[in-house]
Amino acid sequence: MDDTPSRTTVPWTVLSELSLSEAIEMDQEALNTITGMYPAINKPAAVLHWLNHVKIDAEYIVILDADMILRGPITPWEFKASRGHPVSTPYDYLIGCDNELAKLHTSHPEACDKVGGVIIMHIDDLRKFAMLWLHKTEEVRADRAHYARNITGDIYESGWISEMYGYSFGAAELKLKHTISSEILIYPGYVPALNVKYRVFHYGLRFSVGNWSFDKAEWREVDMVNRCWAKFPDPPDPSTLDQSNPENLRRDMLSIECGKTLNEALEIHHKKKCPTADSLLTTKGDEKTEESETSSEIGNTDTSIVSKTNQVTSTNHSEELASVQKDEIPSSFRFWVVFLWAFSGFGFLVVVYVVCSGHRRGRTRMKHHNRRRRSSNSGFMDINGRDRHGRDVDL
Repeated sequence: MDDTPSRTTVPWTVLSELSLSEAIEMDQEALNTITGMYPAINKPAAVLHWLNHVKIDAEYIVILDADMILRGPITPWEFKASRGHPVSTPYDYLIGCDNELAKLHTSHPEACDKVGGVIIMHIDDLRKFAMLWLHKTEEVRADRAHYARNITGDIYESGWISEMYGYSFGAAELKLKHTISSEILIYPGYVPALNVKYRVFHYGLRFSVGNWSFDKAEWREVDMVNRCWAKFPDPPDPSTLDQSNPENLRRDMLSIECGKTLNEALEIHHKKKCPTADSLLTTKGDEKTEESETSSEIGNTDTSIVSKTNQVTSTNHSEELASVQKDEIPSSFRFWVVFLWAFSGFGFLVVVYVVCSGHRRGRTRMKHHNRRRRSSNSGFMDINGRDRHGRDVDL
């Protein structure tokens, strides 16, 4: 089979560290035992896991980091990828390819390429290479004696770029010769070359435009994904840029594009996950409509009930009238009945009045009699009292 891919027949797949990590189910504790807490081990481990658990029908695989933005299509034939000749971007700071580090960790130090970031590799090469990538990463990570900056180029001297060396040393073991392209990836904040359509932003480093800046490390503890409508500070408007220096203008325009794209991506994500003001209004409107419909139904029911009640009342009233008409008593007889009731009531009141008057007279007589008795008794008591007083004096 011809190694040169065809524009119309070669299938290809784009993978990122983030999408791979969502599928991976490896024993993280086992990896940490070898490398310590080293998040970058996820990249080679996830690629290996993906190869072992997914049915793949693509001929070329494109691998990106999680902190990259795809600006345009990456096609293998455009960058001349082929079997045995993967394509990648330059990582010139991997100075370990030129010193003792490469001699310690690969049997072919002369084949060590200082590359990384974006990788375009034939599936056959990737199947042979994936295990070596993971193994060499663990090996370099464990080599603490060679963490020094003058050996690794790692400014933190902490083995942080062990995964990058794992890639270069693993590829060297298979003598994979990379086609190195500087027209695939650019770091925001770097001055872009003229007439180059970069396909990938790598926002791994701090970049700024005027007083505005972005550094992913500053947002490490902020949950931008799960906080609804969270976004980064907006970059400045392009119209405010200084037009006098073309290079700086191109640089700042790309930085602004990267910042805007990050916020646009967050907005797309939040639209899928979070309620919007319109949806809340729609929901409230639906609730009001349902309430209105319910009220209307209740109103109709009440009207129906009232109507039926009126019908029943009207029917009952008609029946009562009919009954009264059937049993109607002559008007003269009713007059005498009313008269007798009134006369009886009047007579009863007269009797009550007479009885009450008799009781009052009896009470008046009793009062006069009692007064007379009291006056006679009081006189006797006065005499008796004076008598006793006189006896006391005599004594």
